[in-house]
Amino acid sequence: MKRLCILVLLANLFYSASANTFTVTKTGDAGTGSLREAINSANASVDATNIISFNIPTTDGGYNATTGVWTITPLSDLPYIIRGNITIDGNTQTLAHGDTNPYGPEIMLYGAGTIDFAFNIYNVSGIVINGFIISKFIYGIQIAGLQARNNTITGNYIGTNYNASDTLGNYIGIEILGGPKHTLIGGNTAALRNIVSGNNHIGIRLASCDSNIVAGNYVGVDRTGTYALRNYDGISVEGTSKYNIIGSYTAGGRNLVSGNVAYGIPVFGAGCDNNTIIGNYIGTDISGSFAIPNTYGVLFDDGAGYNLLGGRKTGAGNLLSGNSGYGVFIYNNSTNSDTVTGNLIGTNASGTNAVPNTNGVVIDGIPKYHIVDSNVVSGNIQQGIVIHATGTDYNRITRNKIGTDISGNNAIPNGLDGIRIGEGPQHNMIGGAFMGNTIAFNGGNGITIMDDGDYYNTISQNSIHYNSQLGIDLYPIGVTANDAGDGDTGPNMGMNFPVITSAAYNSLSGNFDINGTIDSPNPQTLTIELFRSDNCAAGYGQGELYLTSATPDATGNFNAVVVAGVWGGDRITATATDAAGNTSEFSANTIITGIEEMPANEFIAVYPNPASEFITLNLAGTGNNYQLNIVSLTGQILLSQTLAAHTTPAEYTIDIAGLACGIYLVKVSNEKQIRLGKFVKE
Repeated sequence: MKRLCILVLLANLFYSASANTFTVTKTGDAGTGSLREAINSANASVDATNIISFNIPTTDGGYNATTGVWTITPLSDLPYIIRGNITIDGNTQTLAHGDTNPYGPEIMLYGAGTIDFAFNIYNVSGIVINGFIISKFIYGIQIAGLQARNNTITGNYIGTNYNASDTLGNYIGIEILGGPKHTLIGGNTAALRNIVSGNNHIGIRLASCDSNIVAGNYVGVDRTGTYALRNYDGISVEGTSKYNIIGSYTAGGRNLVSGNVAYGIPVFGAGCDNNTIIGNYIGTDISGSFAIPNTYGVLFDDGAGYNLLGGRKTGAGNLLSGNSGYGVFIYNNSTNSDTVTGNLIGTNASGTNAVPNTNGVVIDGIPKYHIVDSNVVSGNIQQGIVIHATGTDYNRITRNKIGTDISGNNAIPNGLDGIRIGEGPQHNMIGGAFMGNTIAFNGGNGITIMDDGDYYNTISQNSIHYNSQLGIDLYPIGVTANDAGDGDTGPNMGMNFPVITSAAYNSLSGNFDINGTIDSPNPQTLTIELFRSDNCAAGYGQGELYLTSATPDATGNFNAVVVAGVWGGDRITATATDAAGNTSEFSANTIITGIEEMPANEFIAVYPNPASEFITLNLAGTGNNYQLNIVSLTGQILLSQTLAAHTTPAEYTIDIAGLACGIYLVKVSNEKQIRLGKFVKE
């Protein structure tokens, strides 16, 4: 770890011809050769750059031959650093006397619990603090002031003992306060990593500061990243902090933020906006396989807005798993418009097994306009996603996999509901056109809406299947029977579900005709969504595949044509959504008639799925004169070609590069049969 830092220092020495070097030669607190005198001399220097190096002999009284560490114990605060372009490098001690502490830095600064600062950088730029153990101060390192720019903190143990196996906590490990910009805490290699653990309050605090980077650090864990050395909070972003980046798109720049007593990464304060949290492991060990819990993973609170947790770029997603409370907690009035996207919440780092939080994502206490998109929210002990309390409105839950692995095909169930809405939220959107979630295999309902007052919550175009109870449950528990005239209240205004009266194959068109009715005021303003059910043989549906929509006439009757996605023996189910956005439960299943059930050996497999440029069709059985159509969910044929005959199972590669991103149906047919599949273009 230290060798790279030493090489970097040597390079800086070579290229900095005008640098002046002040060497610390003793652990004593004052006089020639002390750290205090070196800081005073550097502050007074007229040279362009200055270096404070270390060459303390092993005969010094502050040397511990057992640990290989020299301990400097200031008797009062060390001088503020008030001149720019000073490098203070503890790893120069290794150059002088060898790697006496192979587990970490050789120079320890020890505050004995009474000294305010180890290093205080005030209103200056270009300061580098590298290679120290900093323990038992009120503030380990503080950088403050509007003119503080481009300062760097790397390779330190802050709040721990000599080998980062036990705590020697400061009150706050690192604090960036009141305006500093472009500070770098850590880096993208092990040599640059700070271990900021065991501090009594906060590991790293960013308070009303902009455009700083915190990357590659271990915060709340030991040197190996395998067990907890708790701070109270891990990395706190507060006040009016903006444009700070916590993490990196690369594995080397990942922060491991685990084991903290309360929050891994709290982001809070009116004006705490436009911060980005990417690529971190929050609540697990460094392998991403085992829990080292924070209570909560990431918090957005007290008016924080427009912050991004995750992202769409490769490496942007965070792992938020193993926390004893919530993976993500969005809380409080005026906390609006944050985005949670591309993360794994409740699984391991590969998205294949559970490392549960208690709840995955909780939005509570009047936060609005948040987007929870394209995450895997699975394996959590209770709910996948909770939207709670009056005023928690206008949030969008889109394109997530809730209860499945990262592929969307295999079960990693949340213990209770996939999504639960209760005690007053309104106008929330679950899914939407081309934005549907996969909500499957959960131990309770796919979606539960619990209370009278939970109105106008829209559930649209999701794939909901194989949940242990209902696909959608508007309380009271279980299927809520339709009422005449649909005049009742309750969750989502007690919206009646449709009744499908017939579902049959039309041999003339080769399509499927679906007919039904809905008993509700102004039925012509409703939207009926039709789904292929998950084919549970009895009772009410769970809509596994969205097929199409229909609009009833003024009498409540509706009909729709389904081009592909179902076959004889499949079951159809439906929901109704009124003009205000209230969505019903799923209707009773209706079996498609008029065509034989698809033989088990006559299937079509489509892979990879999702796909970007090509798909491969694997056709079982035999056949000839096959026509391939790729069809949009609205029924538009976008690609058509004839496939060569085959007498054994065959594969065909199809170029899909010209298709827009979205969900498509594959229809392969000849005069005797139709074969059906589905894929996602990304």
